[in-house]
Amino acid sequence: MRFAYFQAPNSSMKKIWLLIALFACEAPMRESGQDAIMRTDREFSAMSAEKGVAAAFVAYADDEVVKPSEGSQPIFGKDALAASYNGRKLNFRLTWEPLKAEASGDLGYTFGNWTLKSTTTTGRDTTTYGNYVSIWKRQPDGSWKYVLDTGNGTPAPTELPVKN
Repeated sequence: MRFAYFQAPNSSMKKIWLLIALFACEAPMRESGQDAIMRTDREFSAMSAEKGVAAAFVAYADDEVVKPSEGSQPIFGKDALAASYNGRKLNFRLTWEPLKAEASGDLGYTFGNWTLKSTTTTGRDTTTYGNYVSIWKRQPDGSWKYVLDTGNGTPAPTELPVKN
């Protein structure tokens, strides 16, 4: 069997063919903003399960984060968010799963279910559920950080309606 290859006539043509080959190989591997946000949100939840809520929420926060909190004023800024966790003993496990994401340019959002597992003061294990919405902003290095995160309780996990 003989193999033939194309030999570009000059160095400029070789560079063009090399660039075409590189882009052709890279294109399928590029991650869409939507996929990147879903992946990042799942990694965020995994960090919450592994290292705790405080570590995860601070690590994935944009410097200008806004974090509403039930019954109190919102927290503005990553430094204030980090300070809000200082000295607090968090005796629960919070995880979540994004159900939907959208992205356009440098902004996007995720919507999903959260699950909070805790133990009451009487020793009873409890599980509560809710929904969340996180708004994400692409950072200069290409990563995504949340700029706003909020949620509410629900009686059970939510399922997205099936589109016909």
